Amino acid sequence: MKKLPVGIQTFSKIIEDIQQNLFIIQAELGGSKMFIGNKELKKIENIINQIGEVIPPITSFTISGGSIISSGLDFARTLARKSERRIISTTEEGMRIIRPSTITYMNRLSSVLFAMSRYANHIFSIPENHPDYNK
Repeated sequence: MKKLPVGIQTFSKIIEDIQQNLFIIQAELGGSKMFIGNKELKKIENIINQIGEVIPPITSFTISGGSIISSGLDFARTLARKSERRIISTTEEGMRIIRPSTITYMNRLSSVLFAMSRYANHIFSIPENHPDYNK
């Protein structure tokens, strides 16, 4: 696979950082004083922005898939969204107090996974597939 543009970490490093942060988030959910801070939020937002400078803008909904890498990232994005909703429910139900930065990170997590999915297909010159509403 081609390297990401200058200034962006490789996919494996990005995913490793995400995994490290998910361990911090699960610790926070378990009652630990550990939490995701603004530094991690800025890192993930920078990755989203840098990928956005390379891939074409979104013009319509896209159908998941394309390459194996893209499909895996799309699946991970689905799980991230589900986790984000569960974390929000947990806080709304008063089961845990979760820092807003954690909830924001989970929201950005699904965004970075979506950007990486689109970028993976872009690297392999796989065109985006859009829904056909005329069927």
